[in-house]
Amino acid sequence: MQWLCTIFAMKSRTKFLIVGTLILLGQLVIFRDYISPIQWGQIKISGLACTCPDETILNGQWYIMSITPDSLKKYDLDYSEIYVTERPTTEFDPMGVDDYIIKGKVIGKERVSEMDNWNPIMKVDEWREIDLIKDWSIKILFFGQVIILLTIIRRRNKNGA
Repeated sequence: MQWLCTIFAMKSRTKFLIVGTLILLGQLVIFRDYISPIQWGQIKISGLACTCPDETILNGQWYIMSITPDSLKKYDLDYSEIYVTERPTTEFDPMGVDDYIIKGKVIGKERVSEMDNWNPIMKVDEWREIDLIKDWSIKILFFGQVIILLTIIRRRNKNGA
């Protein structure tokens, strides 16, 4: 009950900062699939239409490194591109060159030729297409809110409140 009295005794600007911070934290949880640094457990890929590996990694190289079995870590794996067991495609993207989010595990390695680096092979458990408009809109909205909140905090510190 004492915490409730403390909240009512705070200045309105402090209450605003607390509520704003809680809203931003809530958005991090709700929109974690779209805010890149916290996409742990999934990989953002874009398809390649060539004789090279199937997909290029847009986000998630560290995650792939962490789930690579120890038996494959002794090879010099290139984590910038991967082979996949199931190629994500849609009716509008039959070649699978759009951006997708995949979840899966590393099951092996492969390379194009003897002179190339090894690339991981991922067994795709699930995948979904990325709506680029929604993806960028959420990022712009989120980081805009962060900038506004930091501006308010800076003004608050400048005024000595």
